[in-house]
Amino acid sequence: MIKVDRTNKSLALQVLISSFRDNPGVLWVIKKDNKIEERIAVLCNYCLTVAMEKEGAFITSDGKGVALIFKSWKKQQLTNWLLGYAKLWSKCIGWNRPLTIINREAEITKRRPKKKHLYFWMLAVRDRSEGLNPIKEIRDFVYEYSRKEQLPIFAETAAKNMLPLYKRYGFSVYDQWEHEGLNVWFIERPFDPICT
Repeated sequence: MIKVDRTNKSLALQVLISSFRDNPGVLWVIKKDNKIEERIAVLCNYCLTVAMEKEGAFITSDGKGVALIFKSWKKQQLTNWLLGYAKLWSKCIGWNRPLTIINREAEITKRRPKKKHLYFWMLAVRDRSEGLNPIKEIRDFVYEYSRKEQLPIFAETAAKNMLPLYKRYGFSVYDQWEHEGLNVWFIERPFDPICT
């Protein structure tokens, strides 16, 4: 896997957008109107930019998969955080839902572990025509990253259909939460020094 930088950011963004068009968590967050595609792009760009700042944005060697995974204690610069959220409110979420979104994020954050870990924010695959190669490359990279850093991996998903894939790769559900019709599963994969 290759770190995402200015030279490959647009390709990584395309992968995220194509992968999250029908993601229930993404669709719950964005404002519902005739600009849904544009709003998904703004949200994906925000997530990619944040992950890049936290040194946790990676793209597969074939350019078809993206992993946003970073150390849980990495923080954004305050000005970047404020500017990013202002753009999200105005171009993605809308100004009528900030309290709902803030409360949702606070509840999700509260359910994450307080110990140091790798936070696996997003997994995106653009084209599955070549089988599981991008997913396998991401899996191997994430396992090695966890082993090298000696840290467990934590994540959430609102896509129930992804749970069997995560479970197959060693994750287990440690919590579940339902909010306004959206289910969120909290998953973890313990640090494995062997990484099989």
